[in-house]
Amino acid sequence: MDQDGGPAERRRGAVAYSRALGRRICSRVAAGESQLAICAEPGMPARSTLWRWVQDKPPFAAEFQAARVAGGVARTNGRLSSFCQATADEICRRIAEGESMIGICRDPAMPCFSTVYYWRRQYAGFAEALRVARETQAEWYCDVGWEIASAVTPATAYATHVRLAQLRWTAAVRAPRVFGRTRPVEPAGPGPDGQLRVVSYVPNPETGRVEKVVGD
Repeated sequence: MDQDGGPAERRRGAVAYSRALGRRICSRVAAGESQLAICAEPGMPARSTLWRWVQDKPPFAAEFQAARVAGGVARTNGRLSSFCQATADEICRRIAEGESMIGICRDPAMPCFSTVYYWRRQYAGFAEALRVARETQAEWYCDVGWEIASAVTPATAYATHVRLAQLRWTAAVRAPRVFGRTRPVEPAGPGPDGQLRVVSYVPNPETGRVEKVVGD
Protein backbone atom coordinates (compact mmCIF):
# COMPACT_ATOMS: atom_id res chain seq x y z
CA MET A 1 0.00 0.00 0.00
CA ASP A 2 1.35 3.44 -0.82
CA GLN A 3 2.30 5.90 1.87
CA ASP A 4 -0.10 8.63 0.83
CA GLY A 5 -3.02 9.49 3.06
CA GLY A 6 -6.69 9.65 2.15
CA PRO A 7 -8.33 10.42 -1.20
CA ALA A 8 -7.98 14.19 -0.81
CA GLU A 9 -4.25 13.86 -0.31
CA ARG A 10 -3.87 11.49 -3.24
CA ARG A 11 -5.67 13.98 -5.52
CA ARG A 12 -3.29 16.78 -4.55
CA GLY A 13 -0.85 17.89 -7.21
CA ALA A 14 2.84 17.17 -6.74
CA VAL A 15 4.85 19.73 -4.78
CA ALA A 16 8.43 20.26 -5.94
CA TYR A 17 11.22 20.56 -3.42
CA SER A 18 12.93 23.86 -2.93
CA ARG A 19 15.39 24.92 -0.28
CA ALA A 20 13.10 27.77 0.77
CA LEU A 21 10.13 25.43 1.21
CA GLY A 22 12.30 22.94 3.10
CA ARG A 23 13.42 25.67 5.48
CA ARG A 24 9.83 26.80 6.04
CA ILE A 25 8.81 23.27 6.94
CA CYS A 26 11.78 22.81 9.25
CA SER A 27 11.07 26.13 10.96
CA ARG A 28 7.50 25.08 11.69
CA VAL A 29 8.52 21.62 12.88
CA ALA A 30 11.11 23.19 15.20
CA ALA A 31 8.36 25.43 16.60
CA GLY A 32 6.41 22.33 17.60
CA GLU A 33 3.88 21.98 14.78
CA SER A 34 2.99 18.44 13.79
CA GLN A 35 4.00 17.16 10.38
CA LEU A 36 0.46 15.86 9.94
CA ALA A 37 -0.96 19.38 10.26
CA ILE A 38 1.71 20.96 8.05
CA CYS A 39 1.29 18.42 5.25
CA ALA A 40 -2.50 18.87 5.29
CA GLU A 41 -2.20 22.48 4.14
CA PRO A 42 -2.48 23.53 0.47
CA GLY A 43 0.91 24.19 -1.04
CA MET A 44 2.65 21.77 1.30
CA PRO A 45 3.94 18.33 0.25
CA ALA A 46 2.02 15.19 1.09
CA ARG A 47 3.51 13.11 3.89
CA SER A 48 4.81 10.57 1.39
CA THR A 49 6.54 13.37 -0.53
CA LEU A 50 8.09 14.73 2.65
CA TRP A 51 9.32 11.24 3.44
CA ARG A 52 10.96 10.95 0.01
CA TRP A 53 12.69 14.29 0.51
CA VAL A 54 14.12 13.02 3.79
CA GLN A 55 15.29 9.83 2.10
CA ASP A 56 16.72 11.42 -1.06
CA LYS A 57 18.15 14.76 0.12
CA PRO A 58 20.78 14.36 2.87
CA PRO A 59 21.18 18.13 3.57
CA PHE A 60 17.43 18.49 4.05
CA ALA A 61 17.33 15.28 6.11
CA ALA A 62 19.92 16.68 8.52
CA GLU A 63 18.11 20.01 8.84
CA PHE A 64 14.78 18.24 9.23
CA GLN A 65 16.09 15.96 11.97
CA ALA A 66 17.54 18.92 13.88
CA ALA A 67 14.15 20.64 13.61
CA ARG A 68 12.37 17.59 14.95
CA VAL A 69 14.68 17.43 17.95
CA ALA A 70 14.09 21.14 18.60
CA GLY A 71 10.35 20.55 18.31
CA GLY A 72 10.30 17.75 20.88
CA VAL A 73 11.27 14.60 18.98
CA ALA A 74 13.42 12.23 20.99
CA ARG A 75 14.27 9.64 18.33
CA THR A 76 14.89 9.42 14.63
CA ASN A 77 11.43 7.96 14.05
CA GLY A 78 8.72 9.30 16.29
CA ARG A 79 7.63 11.98 18.70
CA LEU A 80 7.82 11.85 22.43
CA SER A 81 4.93 10.01 23.99
CA SER A 82 2.55 12.98 24.32
CA PHE A 83 -0.77 11.65 23.04
CA CYS A 84 -2.22 13.29 19.92
CA GLN A 85 -5.83 12.43 19.02
CA ALA A 86 -5.48 13.50 15.38
CA THR A 87 -2.44 11.24 14.96
CA ALA A 88 -4.21 8.38 16.73
CA ASP A 89 -7.18 8.75 14.36
CA GLU A 90 -4.84 8.73 11.36
CA ILE A 91 -3.13 5.57 12.59
CA CYS A 92 -6.48 3.81 12.97
CA ARG A 93 -7.62 4.94 9.51
CA ARG A 94 -4.47 3.62 7.87
CA ILE A 95 -4.68 0.34 9.79
CA ALA A 96 -8.29 -0.10 8.65
CA GLU A 97 -7.17 0.43 5.04
CA GLY A 98 -4.64 -2.39 5.23
CA GLU A 99 -1.34 -0.82 6.21
CA SER A 100 0.89 -2.54 8.74
CA MET A 101 1.80 -0.79 11.96
CA ILE A 102 5.48 -1.13 11.08
CA GLY A 103 4.89 0.61 7.76
CA ILE A 104 2.92 3.42 9.40
CA CYS A 105 5.61 3.98 12.02
CA ARG A 106 8.24 4.34 9.28
CA ASP A 107 6.39 7.47 8.14
CA PRO A 108 8.26 10.48 9.60
CA ALA A 109 4.91 12.14 10.37
CA MET A 110 3.93 9.25 12.63
CA PRO A 111 5.18 8.27 16.10
CA CYS A 112 7.55 5.36 16.52
CA PHE A 113 6.31 1.85 17.24
CA SER A 114 7.12 2.00 20.96
CA THR A 115 5.13 5.23 21.32
CA VAL A 116 2.07 3.66 19.68
CA TYR A 117 2.44 0.68 22.00
CA TYR A 118 2.60 3.07 24.97
CA TRP A 119 -0.50 4.93 23.79
CA ARG A 120 -2.39 1.66 23.43
CA ARG A 121 -1.60 0.69 27.01
CA GLN A 122 -2.25 4.10 28.54
CA TYR A 123 -5.33 5.30 26.64
CA ALA A 124 -8.33 2.98 26.66
CA GLY A 125 -10.11 4.95 23.95
CA PHE A 126 -7.21 4.55 21.54
CA ALA A 127 -6.86 0.86 22.38
CA GLU A 128 -10.54 0.31 21.55
CA ALA A 129 -10.33 2.34 18.34
CA LEU A 130 -7.27 0.36 17.30
CA ARG A 131 -9.08 -2.92 18.01
CA VAL A 132 -11.99 -1.87 15.78
CA ALA A 133 -9.56 -0.72 13.08
CA ARG A 134 -7.84 -4.12 13.13
CA GLU A 135 -11.19 -5.89 12.79
CA THR A 136 -11.94 -3.70 9.78
CA GLN A 137 -8.48 -4.49 8.46
CA ALA A 138 -9.34 -8.20 8.66
CA GLU A 139 -12.28 -7.60 6.31
CA TRP A 140 -9.97 -5.64 4.02
CA TYR A 141 -7.60 -8.63 3.96
CA CYS A 142 -10.48 -10.92 2.99
CA ASP A 143 -11.34 -8.70 0.02
CA VAL A 144 -7.68 -8.55 -1.00
CA GLY A 145 -7.49 -12.34 -0.71
CA TRP A 146 -10.43 -12.69 -3.09
CA GLU A 147 -8.72 -10.43 -5.63
CA ILE A 148 -5.49 -12.41 -5.32
CA ALA A 149 -7.30 -15.74 -5.68
CA SER A 150 -9.28 -14.48 -8.69
CA ALA A 151 -6.06 -13.56 -10.50
CA VAL A 152 -4.21 -16.83 -9.83
CA THR A 153 -2.53 -18.68 -12.70
CA PRO A 154 -0.76 -22.04 -12.78
CA ALA A 155 2.55 -20.18 -12.65
CA THR A 156 1.58 -18.20 -9.55
CA ALA A 157 -0.39 -20.89 -7.74
CA TYR A 158 2.22 -21.66 -5.07
CA ALA A 159 3.04 -18.02 -4.33
CA THR A 160 -0.70 -17.29 -4.18
CA HIS A 161 -1.16 -20.14 -1.70
CA VAL A 162 1.54 -18.68 0.57
CA ARG A 163 0.05 -15.19 0.41
CA LEU A 164 -3.50 -16.41 1.07
CA ALA A 165 -2.35 -18.52 4.01
CA GLN A 166 -0.74 -15.47 5.58
CA LEU A 167 -3.82 -13.33 4.91
CA ARG A 168 -6.08 -15.98 6.48
CA TRP A 169 -3.87 -16.22 9.56
CA THR A 170 -3.64 -12.44 9.94
CA ALA A 171 -7.39 -11.98 9.50
CA ALA A 172 -7.99 -14.61 12.19
CA VAL A 173 -5.65 -12.79 14.59
CA ARG A 174 -7.16 -9.39 13.82
CA ALA A 175 -10.79 -10.56 14.18
CA PRO A 176 -10.75 -13.98 15.87
CA ARG A 177 -14.48 -14.05 16.63
CA VAL A 178 -15.32 -13.55 12.96
CA PHE A 179 -12.53 -15.29 11.08
CA GLY A 180 -11.21 -17.82 13.60
CA ARG A 181 -11.83 -21.47 12.85
CA THR A 182 -14.79 -23.17 14.57
CA ARG A 183 -16.14 -26.73 14.70
CA PRO A 184 -19.01 -28.42 16.59
CA VAL A 185 -18.01 -31.04 19.22
CA GLU A 186 -19.73 -33.28 21.77
CA PRO A 187 -19.86 -31.81 25.30
CA ALA A 188 -17.49 -33.35 27.85
CA GLY A 189 -20.49 -34.66 29.80
CA PRO A 190 -24.26 -34.58 29.41
CA GLY A 191 -25.30 -30.96 29.07
CA PRO A 192 -28.26 -29.61 31.05
CA ASP A 193 -30.33 -29.44 27.87
CA GLY A 194 -28.68 -32.32 26.03
CA GLN A 195 -27.57 -30.04 23.19
CA LEU A 196 -24.26 -29.89 21.42
CA ARG A 197 -22.03 -26.87 21.92
CA VAL A 198 -19.83 -25.00 19.44
CA VAL A 199 -16.21 -24.83 20.44
CA SER A 200 -14.21 -22.09 18.77
CA TYR A 201 -10.46 -22.40 18.39
CA VAL A 202 -9.37 -18.84 17.83
CA PRO A 203 -6.07 -16.98 18.11
CA ASN A 204 -5.78 -14.60 21.01
CA PRO A 205 -5.17 -11.14 19.48
CA GLU A 206 -2.73 -10.26 22.27
CA THR A 207 -0.62 -13.44 22.37
CA GLY A 208 -1.26 -15.03 18.96
CA ARG A 209 -1.88 -18.40 20.66
CA VAL A 210 -4.89 -20.50 19.71
CA GLU A 211 -7.37 -20.77 22.58
CA LYS A 212 -10.57 -22.76 23.01
CA VAL A 213 -13.80 -20.82 23.58
CA VAL A 214 -17.03 -22.70 24.34
CA GLY A 215 -20.18 -21.03 23.05
CA ASP A 216 -23.57 -21.10 24.73
